[in-house]
Amino acid sequence: IIMYFMKHIFYHGTSSLFLRSIHKYGLGGINPNKEWKLLELLVYLYEISESRLQGNKEYAKIRDSTKAMAFQEQLSVEKGIYEGTHNFNHKNIYLSYGEIRAVVYAVNNEYGSEILTRIITLYRLLKKARVGIDIPMRLDSIGIERIEKQHFFPLLIGIDNIDSSSLLTEYGESADKYFSIISELRNTLDYYSFWEKMQRYNFQSLSPISVSKLTFYKVLYTGYIGSSNFTWDTVKL
Repeated sequence: IIMYFMKHIFYHGTSSLFLRSIHKYGLGGINPNKEWKLLELLVYLYEISESRLQGNKEYAKIRDSTKAMAFQEQLSVEKGIYEGTHNFNHKNIYLSYGEIRAVVYAVNNEYGSEILTRIITLYRLLKKARVGIDIPMRLDSIGIERIEKQHFFPLLIGIDNIDSSSLLTEYGESADKYFSIISELRNTLDYYSFWEKMQRYNFQSLSPISVSKLTFYKVLYTGYIGSSNFTWDTVKL
């Protein structure tokens, strides 16, 4: 693969919340959705939200995607900046080709994980609606009430020297399928059209990635994703 105006080929977007864990275990060394029972906790809060937040406009906006996350499904969005099919399977670590998609993910998910960020969102909506929440201790190993009060910065991770045999497409197919498409697009599209297309190509890493292959960056940004005033930069840590 030839780098095309890129510091690294693959990137992963997350949050400073996971920085210590990644340094200790590598990227993908532990799966917080399993280790911290985040998926079970999301299902628990989703079921409460379904019964207690009916008619809530804020919940209505995220209801479909919350269900897809909770039950690890695909979701088709017909219009808007997120138009397309979204894969909410969180079995493996996902890597983007190029940094843009990873930056957007990191900025969109303050708590590093899509699942954890949605848990916090539901927790806040339920509290705002004055719904009493008594999360079972077995589901709250991360300490939601404590984490929710803290702030974290978006973290971009550049990954080097990863072999294609340890990758799949985000839909579980051979990574070579995407690489051949990417190579063809690189040769036929201009710079901006190429990167616009690249937002559709995510990869799964089948095994943990050691810290020696990782470079960490803090993401600095202003504005809102999807608007013309969104700008970002990175600072190496």
